[in-house]
Amino acid sequence: MDTIKVQASKVSQLIFATDTVGAYQKALSLTWNILRETALLVWLVICLVFVGGEWLWNTAIDLGRKGRAWYESLSAEKPEAGEAQSLETIGKSVLSAGESGAAFLLYRAKQQLGIEAEPPAPKTVENPPAANPPAPAQQPPAAAAPATAPTETTDPE
Repeated sequence: MDTIKVQASKVSQLIFATDTVGAYQKALSLTWNILRETALLVWLVICLVFVGGEWLWNTAIDLGRKGRAWYESLSAEKPEAGEAQSLETIGKSVLSAGESGAAFLLYRAKQQLGIEAEPPAPKTVENPPAANPPAPAQQPPAAAAPATAPTETTDPE
């Protein structure tokens, strides 16, 4: 039993020594700094991936538009209005919905990386053109209308 007390005394002296407490405080402080700086590095890499993805997205959209224009210039006939317009309208609405959220996230990521950026402007959604726009109503010329009210004539009976 005495050996246990002696060993416990040695351990407590080691644990509560001033240099032990200082060493553990320094180790915990250094560990916290390493974790904090690593998390910041990971966040900046995520922002960089997001900005790179935006660049890649814009490049792919531009190439797609140029390819579509080239393909349409080869084709002499135009597609049917009803089917092509509905697919085009659906595509524009999906693209518009994704762009607004991505623009805000991209703006914040650029701010985090220290890149100068302007906040995204709100986008307006264009209304698709009607298949057959209504014709304006034809009004008779104003000169054809009588200038005075008609008078009633009575029949002598």
